[in-house]
Amino acid sequence: MHPNKKSPLKKEAQEYINHNCILANNGFRPYERCDNCSLKVTRCTGMQYNGFILIISLLLLLFMFISDPLLIRINIFTIIAIIVMMGYRVMVNTDELARASFENIQLNNRLKQHSQNLQEEVLKQTKELKELAIHDRLTGLYNRYEFEQRLTSALEDAKKRQTQHVLCYMDLDQFKVVNDTSGHVAGDELLRQLSLLLSNHLSGNTFMARLGGDEFGLILYNHTLDEAKAEAQKILDTVCSYRFTWEDKLFTVGASIGMVAISSECNNTNDLLVSADAACYTAKENGRNQIYTFEKLDVELAKHRNDAEWIDEIQHALDEERFLLYGQPIKSLKIGFNTPHFEILIRMKNRDGKIIEPMAFIPAAERFHSMKLIDRWVIKESIYLLREVLDMGYICHFSINLSGQSLSDDTLIDYIKQLFMETEVPHEYICFELTETAAISNLTNALIFIKSLRELGCLFALDDFGSGLSSFAYLKNIPVDYLKIDGQFVKDIHVNKVNREMVRAVNDIAKVMGIEVICEYVENEQILQTLIEMDIDYAQGHYFCIASSIRECIDNNQAEAMKLQKNSEMKI
Repeated sequence: MHPNKKSPLKKEAQEYINHNCILANNGFRPYERCDNCSLKVTRCTGMQYNGFILIISLLLLLFMFISDPLLIRINIFTIIAIIVMMGYRVMVNTDELARASFENIQLNNRLKQHSQNLQEEVLKQTKELKELAIHDRLTGLYNRYEFEQRLTSALEDAKKRQTQHVLCYMDLDQFKVVNDTSGHVAGDELLRQLSLLLSNHLSGNTFMARLGGDEFGLILYNHTLDEAKAEAQKILDTVCSYRFTWEDKLFTVGASIGMVAISSECNNTNDLLVSADAACYTAKENGRNQIYTFEKLDVELAKHRNDAEWIDEIQHALDEERFLLYGQPIKSLKIGFNTPHFEILIRMKNRDGKIIEPMAFIPAAERFHSMKLIDRWVIKESIYLLREVLDMGYICHFSINLSGQSLSDDTLIDYIKQLFMETEVPHEYICFELTETAAISNLTNALIFIKSLRELGCLFALDDFGSGLSSFAYLKNIPVDYLKIDGQFVKDIHVNKVNREMVRAVNDIAKVMGIEVICEYVENEQILQTLIEMDIDYAQGHYFCIASSIRECIDNNQAEAMKLQKNSEMKI
């Protein structure tokens, strides 16, 4: 900075006090500032005093020039009056300054108290937010986030001190029954009561958290697997002996527990959780209400972990658009023109472009409840593809498979209706296929789903018919347009008399009910001729065409239709 140039801060400091103001010069610092200095009251008497002193000085000088006793007296009275006025102003302003100072102190005290209260409230809210961040709101147990933090710390401790802890993954059995029969309010109350009960039975060196839904995680610190198994058995006995009552119903629940050691040999927490979950699933598969310990060379656990890896691959395939629509024609066995009909199938491409068959990933998707995502993708892509095909002047029907999990999706009906509105595809060109097992297992949801979409004009097929023990008993209650007979009855129908008569019986009952029959697994000419003799409506299988890209199926069907038409014209 230039030496002769004054700093703005210095200039402000110089202007802060008006040196012509007597009060400001004598150290008064009232609560507000005026335009000239730090003083601001009703009227700035500091400047007025300069005027008073000037007038008094002038009046005193008059004594040198006046000799009239009356004027002298008037002059004296005037001086006294001005001095009294000055004293009055000093008193008034001093009072105002004192009052302002007192109010200032009170205001400052209130501000301090308010600030203290605010700080206490902030600390309280911060503490509550920290509690909410690590606790489950429903049960009061720790949540999954805190559980994973503790699990990470336990693994680090095991590696650092060469100790061993044990991770348990617990899943309640029959919990869905409570939700389905008495509603989610009852299910929530069950979780609350059971969590409180288990918390009271835990030892001091056991950490428990709710991981989500009806799943719980436990970390047993400084336990061997045998010690942990004894502790887990107590927990299992507590759950199995618990009786939950809701209104007029009594429920019994159980639990399956998967167990894995937390040792220095473990790679990371994710592997621990996957292993414990796999062990828990195996416990369920083996009959529930039991404990299963993870072993590295266990075949069942290896399969479960492989399925878990498929879930990530499925999600990536959806994100990267690596799913493909395949199809297989459903051939009419009746003479005359029939609208082409294709069953929509799905395939996945791996990152190298190789086609993956559905049986490689569908079981994993069903096990880990990912079929809803796949079904929605197939439905959307199929309806939009059909719109393209119709725009090209080619009319056909698409049959779309639905899983049992999708039947439990309350939003799926509205999703499908929205797709129909967007594409304006005629409803009668879409047929939804439900397996007999899925329909019977979710009978209430299946009936709601079928009724809602049949009212629009959609068609329905009951797939794998005959695989259930009570197929005919349920058939009269499930309104469908097609029956697809289970392939195990068709693949050897030309040589197996029992299967042939079973198919004949299904076909006869279906005709009485006005339902058309489709037979799958038509692999050769002999099977086809047998079905024609039995007056079956439709056939499907490798004899006609193996599954291929749906676009390729449509192109081949068009070419075949044109060829037949050309041959017919040549004969004429």
